[in-house]
Amino acid sequence: MILAQIEKISYDPESKGYLVEIVTSNDNETLKILVSTKDAKQISLAKEGVNLPRPSTHDLLLDFINSFDVKLKKIIISDFKLSTFYAKIVLYNHNLGEVVMDSRPSDAIVMSLKSNCPLYISSDIFTKIISKKPDLNFRESQHFNQNEMLLEKLNDALDKAVFSEEYETAAKIRDQINEIKSEKTK
Repeated sequence: MILAQIEKISYDPESKGYLVEIVTSNDNETLKILVSTKDAKQISLAKEGVNLPRPSTHDLLLDFINSFDVKLKKIIISDFKLSTFYAKIVLYNHNLGEVVMDSRPSDAIVMSLKSNCPLYISSDIFTKIISKKPDLNFRESQHFNQNEMLLEKLNDALDKAVFSEEYETAAKIRDQINEIKSEKTK
């Protein structure tokens, strides 16, 4: 695992989403993660230390964590599969020990920023998609086969459909993704 920090958030006109740029502390390798407008807003507010008058879902979750003598130990951007990033939230309690929970990277990043918890990137991800050139997007640095490119577009469309609360469309897209994934495993 490599310690990292959020460098910036920028609009990506190609995907009509936002790229969260994460830079490692050791040699400034860069990872860019595509997030929705809503997630980009939450990450930006957390990065700037802005507290809203009413608690967000992330604030509520952190209040729960703190209320039950649990410590947010670290956040890990843990994997990249089929155009999707995965994250883990690592909690610690004296009675339970370490507890690891799956999370969306955008939520985990907000939690990290709001709690000053360290953010790590799994070194396995570097072999998959990281470039030492900060301006190079992960899509440009990797040669996807046709199915992977299609899955990437379908995952983006799925995110947009869920964000827009178009659940019937999202279900159809999900089914297409599952069909492609099942063909891939044959």
